[in-house]
Amino acid sequence: MWKQVFSQLWNQRKANSWLWAELVVVIVLLWYGVDLVYNYEGAALAPKGYDTDYVFDLMVETKPIEVIDDADNRRAGEDFTYLYNLIRDYPGVEDVCAYYGSVPYTNSVQYEGYAPHSDSTRVVQCYIRYVTASYFKVFRIEPLAGRLDEEHWSPAESPMPVLMSADLADSLFHATRPGDAVGQTCFNPYFLNTPRPVTSYRVQAVLPRHKLDEYERYEPFIYLPLSKALFWQHVAVRVAPEHATGFAERFRRDMQSVFDRGIFYLDYIRSYSDMKEAFDVEQGTVNYLNTAYAVAAFFMGNVFLCVLATFWYRTRKRRCEIALRMAMGSSRRDVMRQLMLEGMTLLLAAVVPALFIAFNVQVADLTVHTLVDVSSGRFVLCFVAAVVLLAGVIALGIWYPARQAMHIQPAEALHDE
Repeated sequence: MWKQVFSQLWNQRKANSWLWAELVVVIVLLWYGVDLVYNYEGAALAPKGYDTDYVFDLMVETKPIEVIDDADNRRAGEDFTYLYNLIRDYPGVEDVCAYYGSVPYTNSVQYEGYAPHSDSTRVVQCYIRYVTASYFKVFRIEPLAGRLDEEHWSPAESPMPVLMSADLADSLFHATRPGDAVGQTCFNPYFLNTPRPVTSYRVQAVLPRHKLDEYERYEPFIYLPLSKALFWQHVAVRVAPEHATGFAERFRRDMQSVFDRGIFYLDYIRSYSDMKEAFDVEQGTVNYLNTAYAVAAFFMGNVFLCVLATFWYRTRKRRCEIALRMAMGSSRRDVMRQLMLEGMTLLLAAVVPALFIAFNVQVADLTVHTLVDVSSGRFVLCFVAAVVLLAGVIALGIWYPARQAMHIQPAEALHDE
C-alpha cells in the first residue's frame, strides 16, 4: 500500500509540489489563528482563584448628610449590624461577608507594596482586600498551604495575620513551594512613618493564583483582616443554587423598605455574573474580542474553503481512476485508504517546514500573548490543534467526492478513459 502511495505521489509530483507548498503556508496561518484564540480563551478558562458563581454584591449606602440627625449617627453601628444579620437570615442565603479594597469586575482597586523582613529593599506591589473571615467561605477559596485561623483573624493581632496569593508569596519569599511561605513575615514600608505603623504581618496561608477578572493576567494579592462589618464596605452574599434565579429582584422587593433604617438605605444588589457582563462592555472587552474572533474566523474560514476545494477538485479529477481500480478488483475500503494515505502523507510532508516557520515566528515575538505567556506547551498544543484541524478538512475534501466516484459504473469509467 505504501509503495503505491509514494509511486502515485511521485507520478503527480508537479501538482503535488504546489499542493505541498500550499499546505505549508496553510498550516502556519491556521496555527497563528488557533494561537490567537488560545491567548484569550486560555486566559478566560484559567481559574480566577475564587468562585463568583451564585454570589451577589450588595451595597448599603448612607443618606445625604442633610437628612441625618445625631441620634441616627450614634446608632449607625448598631443599625448596620442589624441589617447585616437580616441579610444572613434571608431565605436562600448560605454565607455572607463584608470586604473592601479591590472589587472584582470594577475599576475600584487598591494596591500597596510589601517587603520581607529579610530584604527591605525588595518591595512588591500587590492588590489588597480587607475581608471578614467568612469571605473565604463565600468565595470558596481553599488555601494551597496553611489554613485560616478565624479566632485570630483580627487587625488587633501582632503580627497581623494575612493570606496571600502564590504569586505574592513567590515574589516576596522566593517560595518554591506554597508551604515555604507559611509563617514568614513581611511589612508595609509605606506605613512606617504613620502615627500607628503596622510593621509586621505573618502569613497564615497561601492561596491559589488570583486575577481581577477572566481576561486579565495573574497578579499578586494579599488579604488583610477586618474585625467586623462596617457600613462603607461591600457585602457579598452566596446564595444556594436553587434560589439564585431572581434572587436580586426578590431581595430588593422584600428588603427595600426594611433597609431604610437610620442613615442607611439599600443602594443595589446584583450578581457577579451581571457585573462581569457590564464590566466587559464598559471596558470594550466584548468589542475587542468580537473583532479578534471575527478576524480569526475569517482567516480560518478561508483556510478551510481553500484546502477543502483543493482536495475536492483533486479527488473529483481522479474519479475515473477510482472507478477503474474498483473494476479491477479493489474494494471501496482499499481505494478510500489509498486516497486518504496520499492526502495525509502530503500533510505530514508539509508539517516539518511549517513547524520550522512557526517556531521562528514565535521566537521573533510576532504572536499575540497579552494574556497568556508564550511557552513550549502552548506552542505544541496550538500547532497540533492546527494540524489536526487541517487533517479533518483534508479527510472531508477526499471522502465525499471519492464516495460519489465509487458509484460510477466501470463501463462509464472505461468510456471516459
